[in-house]
This record gives sequence, C-alpha cells and structure tokens, in this order.
Amino acid sequence: MSGIAGIILKNPNNKNYFKKTIFEMAKLIRHRGPHKQGFLEFENIFLSHVNMQTSDTRDIAREPMSVDERYSIMLDGSIYNFEEIKNNLIKKNYKFFTKTYAEVAINLFKENGIESFNYFNGDWVICILDKLQKKIIIAKDALGTKPIYINTQNNFISFCSEIKGFRAHGSIEFDNNNLGLSQLTIYNFNDTKFENITQINPGSYLEINLENLIVNEKKWFSPLNNLFPIHPNYEVNKEELKERIFNSINLRLISEKKIGTSLSGGLDSAVIFTLINEIKKTSQLKSNLYLNPTLVNYEDILTLDLAKKIVKLHNRKLEIVDSKLIIEPENLSNILSQLEISEEYQKQIDLYKNHKKLGVEVSIDGQAIDHFLGNPNDLLQLSFAYFNNIVDLNNTNRALDNSSIITNLKKFFGPLINNFNLAKIDLKNFITINNFFSDYLPSDNTKIYSEKLYKIKKDFEIVENNFNIDFQYTFFKTHYGSLQFFQHKWDKASMLSSVEMRRPYLDKNVCYYLLSLPLYKKIKNGNLKSILKDAFIDKIPNDVLNQKFKQGLPMSKANDEKSRLLLIDQMINEAHFNNFNWDTKKIKKDFTEGRNINIIWEIVKFYLMQKGFDNKYSNIPENLKFETVSIIKG
Repeated sequence: MSGIAGIILKNPNNKNYFKKTIFEMAKLIRHRGPHKQGFLEFENIFLSHVNMQTSDTRDIAREPMSVDERYSIMLDGSIYNFEEIKNNLIKKNYKFFTKTYAEVAINLFKENGIESFNYFNGDWVICILDKLQKKIIIAKDALGTKPIYINTQNNFISFCSEIKGFRAHGSIEFDNNNLGLSQLTIYNFNDTKFENITQINPGSYLEINLENLIVNEKKWFSPLNNLFPIHPNYEVNKEELKERIFNSINLRLISEKKIGTSLSGGLDSAVIFTLINEIKKTSQLKSNLYLNPTLVNYEDILTLDLAKKIVKLHNRKLEIVDSKLIIEPENLSNILSQLEISEEYQKQIDLYKNHKKLGVEVSIDGQAIDHFLGNPNDLLQLSFAYFNNIVDLNNTNRALDNSSIITNLKKFFGPLINNFNLAKIDLKNFITINNFFSDYLPSDNTKIYSEKLYKIKKDFEIVENNFNIDFQYTFFKTHYGSLQFFQHKWDKASMLSSVEMRRPYLDKNVCYYLLSLPLYKKIKNGNLKSILKDAFIDKIPNDVLNQKFKQGLPMSKANDEKSRLLLIDQMINEAHFNNFNWDTKKIKKDFTEGRNINIIWEIVKFYLMQKGFDNKYSNIPENLKFETVSIIKG
C-alpha cells in the first residue's frame, strides 16, 4: 500500500514554495508508506509517492515510476492479477524490470489506454502523467475502495490519499453546507465535510489539463456491463461462489511481507480464515503466513466462544485484543483527525495495531460481503426478499418486528409492495438532505442537494426500468451508497499502523457475481446469507452457521456518560471553540439546559478533529529522504 500526493500549478512563478509543499504533504501521509519515498517534477506539476513495499523492495521499484519519456505512474493499492497481465504483455514483447503493480499497470495503459482499467482486479487508485498530451489522469477502482481527494483552489489543484495532507498548503476548513449532513448523503455526491475538497466517483477517472487546469470526470466502468450469467440451478450457484471466493483469497496471498487475518466470530471472517488454512495445507504457497488470527473483544461472550471454536479446528491460537475508548481530548483528536470522520473507531485502530505488533503487514479481511448478500440492517431490502419468497417472517434467524417492516415498506414504496416487479426505489427517502446542525449554523444551504439528487436519479433510471427492487437496492448501496464510505474508514484505520488491508469479497469476480444473483438465491426460507452458508456448510461449525444475527465490529462508544459530558463542557468553553462558524452561545445554552446533547457531542467531535489536524501537522516527522525518480532502464 502507498500514499500519493500531487500539486498542479496554474502560475509557475511560485514553484519553489509548492516544491516544498509537496514534501510536507508526503510527510503527513508517511504512515501509508514508511519504506520508500519518491518525487517527480515536470513543468508545473509536482508528484510524490510514499510506499509500503510488499513485493519488490529494490530502489528501481520506486515511484513515481517512469518507463519512457512520455508516461509516469503512481499507484496506491494492489492489482492482484498482475502476473497474468504481465505474462500477456511479455507475449507482445514488453520487457519488465521490477515486480511491481505500477510497472505492469503503466505498460498495459500504453497498450490499451483507459480500457486497461477494465483488466485490473484489485483495490487501487492510479495517477498517470502524460507528458506528451500535457495531462494527468487519476482513476479509481470500480467500487471506490481506496481513498483519493481533490482540493481545488484558485491558482492550483492538489490531490492526496488522505485529507490531512492538504494541511501542508493551508488550513482545512469545514464546509457548513455539508457539516451536518449524514455521511451517506455526502458520500453519494462525493462531497466531503471540508471546503473545496471532493472525491472521484467509483469506477471513474479525472482528466486534468496541465495548461489550463480544466478538469473532466469520466466513467470507465459500468456495473451493468459486468454482470454474470446465472445458472438456474442453485447447487451450481453455490459451487461457483465457493470457487470464486477460493480463487480470490489465493490471489491475495502473494506478498514478501507477513500476512495475517482476523476473526469476529461471524460467518464472513470464518470463511476467510478457514480457506487460508486450507490453501496453506494443500498448496506450495511460499507466502509468510501468521495464522493466529486477531479478535478485538467487545464484551460479546458468544462471539469470543465461536471464534475460539473456529481456531481450534485448525490448531491455531486466538490473539485477543482488549480495546477501550479513552474519553480524553488528545486521544479523541488523534482518532478523529487520523480517520477524518466524526466516529470513534478505536477498536478498528487497535485491531491493526496488534497486527503490526505481531509483525503482520498484510491483513486478509472478511469485509463488505453484507452489501452484496443482503445486510440484516437493511430491512427494506430484506422485506422484499421475504415477500417475494412468501416466507414467514418469524422463521428468520433474527428477531424482526413484523409491523415495523410493513410500516417501512408502505412508507418507502406505498402500494407498490403488492407489485414486486414494478416497485421502484424513491431515492428521496433513502438520502437524507436535512442538516442536523442547522440550529447551530448561520445558514442552511442544503437546497443544493436537490439538484444533485436529480443527477443521481437520472443515472439510476436505467436500473429502475430494467431491474426489480432487490437489484435496485443492492446496486444503490454498493455503487451510490455506503460501501465506499465504510471501506475508506477501514483503509485509514489499517494504514495508521502501516498495515495493508486486502478484501477477498470485493474481488470483482466475487462481488459482481453476487450482484448478479437474484436475492431469493441469497436469502432462502428467511435464512440470511443462505448461499454463503450452504457453500461452506462442510467447513464451518454449525453454531457459527446458525448463530443469531451478529453485529460487525462496532464503533467504540462512550459508555461513561459522565466523562462525555465533562469533555463537552471543557471543549465548548475553550477560547478557540468560538472561532468556528457555529452559534456557540446557543450551543452553550442548550448544553446547560440539557437539550440536543447528542448533536452537541457531534459538534464537539468536529472541533476535536480540527485540533487533531493542527496538532498532527506540528508534529510530523522530518526524516524523509526523497529521491527524484528517473526512467527505468533495467
């Protein structure tokens, strides 16, 4: 894994200042690439790459990588099928001098241009400098699993793997229009909580003209063109899924660094752990595997017992991590500013800290399959599956309130619940555009989102008109909804400890097969994730397969209400708190009178995040040694 940063200037007169700035940006994201750093300057552009080497450790593998006089590349992430691509290019007389994803990617780009992105199987952000056409291309994988942010200013454009990198050329200011909107809403539109900072859409790329800084965003990927034909026989379906998951894990076990994994006690991670052990036993795998999985204990006895049972089957030891949130300004500032969200993900951070302590630098994780199999929290989606299959809601393996389900069905779909095939998602009910900070902000300009909502609606029409409600909902959640947001949180939590996270369920041959499957094949007789359970019924203990609904690794919560209230009181009375755009008088008054405590807590967390940004900038390491990258000559 790596971190990338770049600055494109409109006016080259202040090049010396921005040359220094690109170094500072790289320092701020050094945790993403502590092993090697590279630097490239071309006319009015500066590029920087920090690298955590997991394959080729030689200096020749340094990025930004130039393979000829025209093209240079930086890559954050992994292309797991790079050997296959490389062998095909060798047949076309391409020569390779490194073992890197980047060299394979740039040579395929030379061969196929933008179409090359369709060949990649992995999690990646790619930056390509075309010196001949004077443009830069920044592309994101189909699901947007890796973060990349764009900061647009009057006289320059910068981009970075993490928002904190922009602190190098100025303060990071919150955007009042977005601040109180739900994370789901703003990530649908690829805005952020910060002024002038946006994201690239999943499956898209930016083309930036280096001479006039005109930016065009284009799609390179269409999910609807990548669906798989589905065999009518369920037995065939489950065997195909089983094979795809196995192949996906096998691809992700190539690394010169130590590979580990984690367990939650649930089905998804149990499948990953089990298959890794099987591959280890039956193949000539040369990878350095650490197969004592880590579990973050969150006071769930059932979860712990099930995880112990799984590891016992394979004669492994469970590494248990106790994680507790410390409700103190410095600790919370660090968490919030590092993850760049207003959520206390202490447990996620501690998970990867333990990996690093054990020498694990690559983690194979069981995330994201819920988005494609039917998340138990998505009652609406599941409800349609239940109705479509005419099953008794009481037969589900989770206690569900039938009346609430039916109420929600009527609320979101009205009379269409009686006509499954004609039902359409009403996006306005799924995207909240109300600013819950509006009482404490000088203005509420969320009307701008009605126009953006219309854009999504237009993009969504082809799906509405050609697919049933189950597909619509899954498509919306994975390509316009929360998947990208959650994956970015996990990415940043792992990279804080310089641990690369690999997610087999997001392999394109797995996730788009699951997207193609009708929901009634994924949820049978009220049994959630039935096809995954049936595929691995002979490998996973019955009580793991048949357990009651298990929540994934939860966000750390402030169980000590008194500590939280004391912290709020301390923060809102700091002098600097008054410098923000919030109505601080009203905040203090409402807090004193016990109103809107949860909302005020969210405001305080944004304040703590800002303090963390400033603190981290003042304490960045100074011992980076950048090398100017030359053209590879073998």
